[in-house]
Amino acid sequence: MRALRRRLSSKEQQVAARGFARVIACARLLRPGSRVAVYHRQGSEADLAGVIALARRLGCVLYLPLITQRRSSRMEFVRFDAHTPLRLNTFGIREPTLAAAHRTPVRELDLILLPLVAVDAQGWRLGSGAGFYDRRLHHLRAGRYWRRPRLVGIAYEFQRVPRLGCEPWDVPLDAVITEKSLHSFPLKS
Repeated sequence: MRALRRRLSSKEQQVAARGFARVIACARLLRPGSRVAVYHRQGSEADLAGVIALARRLGCVLYLPLITQRRSSRMEFVRFDAHTPLRLNTFGIREPTLAAAHRTPVRELDLILLPLVAVDAQGWRLGSGAGFYDRRLHHLRAGRYWRRPRLVGIAYEFQRVPRLGCEPWDVPLDAVITEKSLHSFPLKS
């Protein structure tokens, strides 16, 4: 999947970025004042630039992941606006500086947009392998029926696969947005 992503031209990535924004707008997942966690892409991951611009226009409050402990794969979500100072972390991903960070508990977020390598028809996500999102969101696995942030993966259509294995620590997605459409997943118990 990573190799397929790397083969996308700059133009194809830009077209897909507009598609992600169009699909998320049509799905009405962004509402004024909603608290939305986004990400800055690493390498060939799906680009959220269009979604971030749309969210800002709609008056959403944005958050970015901030790696707080690399060795134990810990991260927090922190406020992110046009004036938030950013730096490159050890993985080459832009994130807020620790000094500027205003950490927010996961339960206070309405929507979390997650990068992924692949996603299956049941909503199981294959991430990049470090486990940052799974560790930060592990407590949500048991609470599928109480109010929590909606977990939505962002992927190119070709990253959808029929089946992935899942581990006890994996946290399933509620939906995935591709450049073409929104795909919702059944609740898991």
